[in-house]
Amino acid sequence: MNKYLKLTLYLSLLLIFAATLWAKDKYIVTVLPFSTHSAENIDYLKDGIGNMLSSRVAVPGKINVTAQNVVLQEMKKTKSRDLNLADVYKIGKNLKSDYVVWGSITKIGSSISIDGKLVDINANKSDVNIFAQSQNIDDVMPKINDFSQKIVNHILGTTQAAPVISPSPTGDDKTASRPLPPGTSREAQIIASMRTNKRGTMTSAINTEYINSPEPINRRGFWLSQQITTQFVGMDIGDVNNDGSNEIVVIDSHNIYIYKKGNNKLMLLEKIAGKSHLQYIAVDVADINRNGIPEIIVTSLNNKTLESFVLEYNDGKYERIASSIRFFLRVIDTPSGIPLLLGQNYGTDKPFDTQIYEIIWKNGKYVNDQKMKIPVGLSIYGLTIADVGTGGGEKVLALDELDYLCIFEKTNKHITRMFTMGFSENKDLIWRSEDYYGGSNNIISSTAKKRPEDEYEGRYYANLRILTFDTNNDGKREIIIVKNISSTKRLFKHFNLFTGSEIYNLEWDGLGMIENWRTKKINGYVTDYAFKDVDNDGQPEIVLALVLSTGASLQNRSVIVVYELETAE
Repeated sequence: MNKYLKLTLYLSLLLIFAATLWAKDKYIVTVLPFSTHSAENIDYLKDGIGNMLSSRVAVPGKINVTAQNVVLQEMKKTKSRDLNLADVYKIGKNLKSDYVVWGSITKIGSSISIDGKLVDINANKSDVNIFAQSQNIDDVMPKINDFSQKIVNHILGTTQAAPVISPSPTGDDKTASRPLPPGTSREAQIIASMRTNKRGTMTSAINTEYINSPEPINRRGFWLSQQITTQFVGMDIGDVNNDGSNEIVVIDSHNIYIYKKGNNKLMLLEKIAGKSHLQYIAVDVADINRNGIPEIIVTSLNNKTLESFVLEYNDGKYERIASSIRFFLRVIDTPSGIPLLLGQNYGTDKPFDTQIYEIIWKNGKYVNDQKMKIPVGLSIYGLTIADVGTGGGEKVLALDELDYLCIFEKTNKHITRMFTMGFSENKDLIWRSEDYYGGSNNIISSTAKKRPEDEYEGRYYANLRILTFDTNNDGKREIIIVKNISSTKRLFKHFNLFTGSEIYNLEWDGLGMIENWRTKKINGYVTDYAFKDVDNDGQPEIVLALVLSTGASLQNRSVIVVYELETAE
């Protein structure tokens, strides 16, 4: 009998030990965007609930949540508008997920109903569900929290409650809708955004109210030019005619326009017509040859051959001092105040899959000098080098091919070595945003041969600049960046259709970029922008080259918009 008891005890211990060995140390959960059913736009609910679930389901060292950009990329492969269970299993398997969270949100009037499920991909079953009906956002959040807790308990086999970040004040608290200060927890920001439903409103041209901002910058207003009958492609600002005051230099597809900002309108000083078979890509203004007169630097394409050139004012006229430069060109600012001209060759398969160089003036020519420590595969457009407080000095700030804002260490490694399904393989990628920024309709075709049906697949774009400036004089540079808003929500990698834009001020808080302020939605899309003294008052302004998009009758009409800002003393 004793032998039998001992044998039973040994077998029990063996089974417990085996179960411990067989248990997974880490699980992968994918949270899919919930489908929405409503007569109004409730994307704020979809985004907020998705962000809350991702935040609360994640358990360090035990449960990893798939990055949002990876999920969206995989979902593009699913052609059906509304996902079914078969689609969910397929996405889960493709992303090597153990579990997938999916569901729907319905809003009729003030009534909100949520139907959510946790699907076990390997076991082909769904054991955790939620169906909740509420009359307001405040009633929704506890149920989402309860659903999240059930998911964690089910996956880990625990009953212990996970730590929950307390929600911000209820709707009865008059401070609930006030902007959150920088450093407020990400989850509190999500909850506040869902409560207040703060979305930029469409304005006739531009609205200077800031959203989500405790007034880090005092606004004085804005200035709007008359409409110009062309489509602006690029813009920069500088004293290009050596008269002691700054001019605005703008390009369209093959012309250069030089304006002076007046009190009520732009005054055209000169138009420099180009050949119609050329495609102007970008324009910069900087004194690279150090003779005291800023040059006008134009990136130009002739089919797939770069024919960039440089103009300089001399004896009352603009003369070409360099032609047929075989580089994409872009000027970026440096902490020293000395502009840096970058150059990038046209790639064989992809336009920007090449090394980036510093371009210098030497022996009367613009020539490539040192290789820049910038990850190979990044575009010269949508890129800068700055110290934004991440530690260790200057970093490379760049928009990747999918328009996510990234911070890289300075390196010459190829960008493909830094990403595996959206995650970094090494320490060269410091941070990557969860949201899109930039965005451009400035098309550059690929050199690779393609089938006629793959027309859009060969499209690449010259993205918007990234600017940095210490606007509040705290010793840290912030990022000033534009987000062009696409009606397709970036679901199509090589096709963009922008209907609005917003300007953001972002600052590093030690863990990631936080939003100091942003503008309300602007009607139209920004093709270029600058943070320079456009009205010669000694203070920099945010200046936008804006293409209007309010209807077919206003196509190919552009304006210059100037934000008058007061930086902190």
